[in-house]
Amino acid sequence: MSRCLIVWLSLCCAALPVFAAENLDFRAPAASDGPLTAAAMRSLAVRALPVYKNSDRAQFLANLSALQMVAGDYVAANATRASLDELRRRRKFSPTIDLSIIYDIYARARAMEVKNRGTFEHAFAQVFHQEVSPLDDLGAFTVTRWLATPLGVFRRNFQSELDRVRGEQRITLPQAVDLVWAYLSFDAFRSFSEVAGPLIAEDDRRRYVIDDQVLVRTPERASISAVLVRPRSASKPLPTLLEFTTYVGSNYDAMDCAAHGYAGVIAYARGRARSPDALVPYEHDGDDARAVIAWIARQSWSSGSVGMYGSGYAGFAAWAAAKRPSPALKALAASSPFAPGLDPPASDRVPGLAASIYRRWLRHPSFDRYWQRMLPYAEDFAHVDIPVLATTGYYDPREADAMYYFTEHLRYDPQANQTLLIGPYDGEAMRRGPLGVLGGYSLDPAARVDLKALRFQWFDHVLKSAPQSELLAGRVNFQVMGANAWRHAASIDDMANGSVRLYLDPSRAGGHFRLSGHSPSRKRYIELTIPLEDEGPAAGTGNTPDGSTEIVSRDIASADSVTFVSGPLQRPMVASGALSGLL
Repeated sequence: MSRCLIVWLSLCCAALPVFAAENLDFRAPAASDGPLTAAAMRSLAVRALPVYKNSDRAQFLANLSALQMVAGDYVAANATRASLDELRRRRKFSPTIDLSIIYDIYARARAMEVKNRGTFEHAFAQVFHQEVSPLDDLGAFTVTRWLATPLGVFRRNFQSELDRVRGEQRITLPQAVDLVWAYLSFDAFRSFSEVAGPLIAEDDRRRYVIDDQVLVRTPERASISAVLVRPRSASKPLPTLLEFTTYVGSNYDAMDCAAHGYAGVIAYARGRARSPDALVPYEHDGDDARAVIAWIARQSWSSGSVGMYGSGYAGFAAWAAAKRPSPALKALAASSPFAPGLDPPASDRVPGLAASIYRRWLRHPSFDRYWQRMLPYAEDFAHVDIPVLATTGYYDPREADAMYYFTEHLRYDPQANQTLLIGPYDGEAMRRGPLGVLGGYSLDPAARVDLKALRFQWFDHVLKSAPQSELLAGRVNFQVMGANAWRHAASIDDMANGSVRLYLDPSRAGGHFRLSGHSPSRKRYIELTIPLEDEGPAAGTGNTPDGSTEIVSRDIASADSVTFVSGPLQRPMVASGALSGLL
């Protein structure tokens, strides 16, 4: 299976905010929540306040409020954030809810606690009701899910910032501001983590109808456990977004769907959650998902239109359901989907799986009819006549699986309505969104896309006739790394305007073999020996401690491999599309 590669070599300069050139005494405390940490951070904020400057007024006010809060002056911080909000209104900033509302709520609650001489818990609850209750479902869902972020996320981030300056006697003002923000986030979430939970649950109950006792019977008499979440404000039947998975968790995704104006359903593979049947991954999911779709279409709250979505196992289940026509299934959005039989299923971490299932898989080492029955194969793709959104990444371990579904769909139906989006993402980005840095590579701002929001926008386009995102302007939409740009093409072949042929040359060059522009003059057999007792990648191979390859590195991951290296590039080059070769 070919894999997509996009490479860009460039050098960029960007304007940075102007900070005062001040250095401050600071010795990093040992632990994020140690006994001396609060005092050390307060001292740092107090000393930074009188010297802090920034030419960007909005950034100045935001950072000033953080310094004031960590310094303990919550009344002043609340006034500063009010000035920041007024500035944003004057500049006509987008009214979209962003993370700054969390710090608005926290600053107001702390200021109210000081003024009223009451408890923080009472003040926080009062501000929560004032700020969150008037929001629409989507705005409230966004805020409450930020408030529910695990405290460990902020503890680790603050500890990382402390470790970054450990051993220093003095730090710069920008470093001090970064430390203050990291500490503020940790301290704020630590303060309201317990009181926020009941407030969020109360708000959810007010907004949504939640039924976690659904049990759907299939034509084969199997039982499929499901969770249903609907917005209470709905005045008419709604389209439904369905995730079919084997991983039992929270109803977060179903509630996210409801917040976006859909009925949200999460259905679990037979044998999971409340289903009493035996757990057999993959084999029945297509039929069982179609049974759930048919059940949804019969409900009074359903408009009769269903879209399926999901990553990993859920992405596979969506394709398995689409293998045979289902009248109510109108759209499919799959990220990083499994393709059992093409990728080793033994790597799937499916809890509760019997050893007999693994033995069954081992009896089918090739992509035979056992696997072909599970997912679309050959002419099956010609029957998938609904819009499909495929999302994957250059560093996604399931990229080859995603490309199987994409290329085979178009092979058997050249007019298939499938759209591909691919960028510098790994498998985790398909679930929680891309981070700013991946494997040592800083993502371009253009690549930092909210993939989940894009998926909802696409469903709105397909199921509600909303405008399509400009990011999905072509059949193939790809981010050019380093160019801070997206490009659009009608096909994989159209991603590039030419090709470069390179030859595997057995001549040695700097410890590697040559990747040459000319056919080698002599042929030679190259032998590779892999010691079976090796437990993992050797140090200095360009790999991270967990075995993943760094994107930006001075080392080539050469352990247990044969490597071919070209000479230096003579000019910048964009490499786009699928790699192909003849061995």
